[in-house]
Amino acid sequence: MNSPATQSATPTNVDIASIVEQVLRRLRDQTNTNGSTSKPATNAQSAHVLSDKVISVDVIRGIPSGVTQVQLSGGIVTPAARDEMRARGITLAGAESTSAAAIKPASNSGKRFIQLHTDTSSKSIRDALARQLTLRGVDHCPRAHRSVIVTEHPATALLGRIQSGARAVLITRLEDIPRFASEIDADTFVLDMQRFNLVALVNAAISIAQLSTSSKSQEATR
Repeated sequence: MNSPATQSATPTNVDIASIVEQVLRRLRDQTNTNGSTSKPATNAQSAHVLSDKVISVDVIRGIPSGVTQVQLSGGIVTPAARDEMRARGITLAGAESTSAAAIKPASNSGKRFIQLHTDTSSKSIRDALARQLTLRGVDHCPRAHRSVIVTEHPATALLGRIQSGARAVLITRLEDIPRFASEIDADTFVLDMQRFNLVALVNAAISIAQLSTSSKSQEATR
C-alpha cells in the first residue's frame, strides 16, 4: 500500500529540486549580467566631453540630463557657465589642472599689457579691474597694442574708435573675443558694462591680453 505512494512522490520531489535549481541558476545569471552592464551604463551617462573653445552657458544647458561630470578638451569655461554647472550638480574633471593651464601662459611669459579705458563715472570699476588684472599678470600700458574699453555707452565708444581708424569690435559675451579675433586683427575691444560683472570683465581683459601674443604687431611696453 505504501510502496506505490512512495514511488509516485519520488519523481515529484526530484522535479521540484530540478526546477528550484534552474530558477536559482537563472537568478545568478541575471545578477551577473546586471552587474557587468550597470557600471559601463553609468559611466556612459556621467561622462561627457566638451570640445568647444569657449564653454558658455548655452553649451552647459545643452548637456543631456543625468550627466554629472564633464571633461574639457582645451576650452575655456566662462564664469556664468561654471555657475550653471554648480546649479545642475555637474563637476569638471581635472578642474585644477585646467585652471592652471588657463593661467599658466600669462605667468610663464611675464607681464602682458593692454590699454585700459573706462567711463569717467566708472573710476571705482577701473581701479578694481586694474587690481585684479595685476594679480593675474596683466597691466595697463598706454602704448600696448590692444585697447580694452569698459563703458556703459558701447555704441558711442565703438563708433568713435572706428571713426578714428581703430579696428574696433563690440564684445557682449566672453565667447565673442576668440570668434572676432579669428576674423580680424582687432586692436580695440569695447566691453558693455551692462553685460559683464567684475569677474567677467577681468576674464575678458585677460583673454584679450593673451590674444596679443599671436598678433603680428608688437606691443610697445617701454
